[in-house]
Amino acid sequence: MINFYMLVPSSRRPIHAFPHSAELRLWRPSDGFPPSGPMRGRNAVWWLLAKLGPIDGARFVELTLWIAGRMAQRMVVTPRWWRFPFMSSEDLQIGDVWTAHSWRGQGMAQAAIAEAERLTAASAKRLWYVTNGANEASVRLAESSGFTLVGTGVRTAPLGIRAAGRFHLSDRSMRAARSSPIGSRRSAH
Repeated sequence: MINFYMLVPSSRRPIHAFPHSAELRLWRPSDGFPPSGPMRGRNAVWWLLAKLGPIDGARFVELTLWIAGRMAQRMVVTPRWWRFPFMSSEDLQIGDVWTAHSWRGQGMAQAAIAEAERLTAASAKRLWYVTNGANEASVRLAESSGFTLVGTGVRTAPLGIRAAGRFHLSDRSMRAARSSPIGSRRSAH
């Protein structure tokens, strides 16, 4: 089962800050071909999707935290596209979250989510976080970062190809999310 979490930007408490030694780097497809680093292959796919049109490259951003020249944390913020049909055009989704083993459990992902929220507060009606309900670490991250579980759904895999699948929020969960105070609020910015 897939869990769907929602957050209205600027509606939650402040949380972890980056370690003083961390360098935040942002990359957008409009910055050119993917930067070097361990996620270059994934970013090449994002760059291509932005160039071909399925993803609005102006609203896509990769956030990475670097410590002593090594990537400690990474996530992407994506706009609505065909894989996330439950989102509105004003929503953004935080995903593809990764933290280096040596930095897990130290608040790096929470700090990066807080930074993503700060960066998108003026442009996003809602932030989404979608995860497998069995992924306990990811569920804890969503909940400790202020996201509210709004429903469950499924991830499709046409012809067994997960990369071609979509995330579907159940109709009942979608109605509840849209009518809940968190789903109907707008950011104050």
